[in-house]
Amino acid sequence: TITTASGYFFTQTFDLTVTASSASIISAGFNHSCAVLDNGSVKCWGYNQYGELGIDNTTFMGDNSGEMAQLTGINLRTGRTTTSISVGTLHTCALLDNASVKCWGENSHGQLGIDNKNSMGDGSGEMDQLTGINLGTGRTAKSISMGEYHSCALLDNASVKCWGWNHYGQLGIGSNVTMGDGSGEMDSLSSINLGTGRTATAISAGYYHSCAVLDNASVKCWGRNNYGQLGIGSASMKGRYSREMGDNLTVADLGTGRTATAIAAGTFHSCAVLDNGSVKCWGYNNYGQLGIGNTTTMGDGSGEMAQLTGINLGTDRTATAISAGMYHTCAKLDNGAVKCWGRNNLGQLGIDNTTYMGDDSGEMASLPSVNL
Repeated sequence: TITTASGYFFTQTFDLTVTASSASIISAGFNHSCAVLDNGSVKCWGYNQYGELGIDNTTFMGDNSGEMAQLTGINLRTGRTTTSISVGTLHTCALLDNASVKCWGENSHGQLGIDNKNSMGDGSGEMDQLTGINLGTGRTAKSISMGEYHSCALLDNASVKCWGWNHYGQLGIGSNVTMGDGSGEMDSLSSINLGTGRTATAISAGYYHSCAVLDNASVKCWGRNNYGQLGIGSASMKGRYSREMGDNLTVADLGTGRTATAIAAGTFHSCAVLDNGSVKCWGYNNYGQLGIGNTTTMGDGSGEMAQLTGINLGTDRTATAISAGMYHTCAKLDNGAVKCWGRNNLGQLGIDNTTYMGDDSGEMASLPSVNL
């Protein structure tokens, strides 16, 4: 109904077609990105050599004019939608509305969990043929996380299963045997032994290591540990032998009385949001990604975790979420702002320069928020 300045009004009925979409969940990998849209569909763009975009070809998308408008939603089969997405280096996994998991892309180490080494999503019709991962009889997933060549899921019974490459014990199954690349392996995949009576509430897969927040709010990590990224006060890898898991796997020392609410595993470092909203990071620190005002690696020597200080996020600021990249880290703060620190050679900190932050004394106190 339109009313003119003189008081005259008239009503007109017409057809209105609106084309719009918004992303509710996003995940970025090494060279590609994915989003879950508001209708539960998934779109991915970027590098696509192995079908990691899930569009049944190997065409890179998003690097030429008009390609994003042409980008189709991923075929997850009739009636299926997505509730969560996680992007690895060359593969992608989705948690579907029926709590099943599907993965596509590069599969040389069984990281797709389909009991073979065939890449999926790079050829016509492959996404339609893609089966859900066998997580065990009656088991479904609550959350997922992708690493370099391995994948992890937190299951409905609060257990954790990881599959794919396992050279460093990153699957946490007490061996270095790769799982998911041979017939029947997913059916025989065991849950990770997190300790007597312990279950998990959160999971994060890094480059060659994995971390979990347990039901008692402690943190345990396993896999490669060359820079102390497991937070156990040594550089010894864990998870390749059964004696290294369970009650024998050291809990990360987060400080006296401190527990974790969130975990993020990066390439060679790990970070946790603590119960008081502070953040602590450990592992490789050559670029200041630990945010402690120096480049000292922490967590690979005895007593270092106990000495680790919380990151200066600004006066009275706390964190609500954390994400660890290759050599940088980002946190969402309690006021909705985002701050990133570490390597910045490509502008990954979002501070309008290429200055590394967190590697020198006093830098964290002056770290600006990302201009969103």
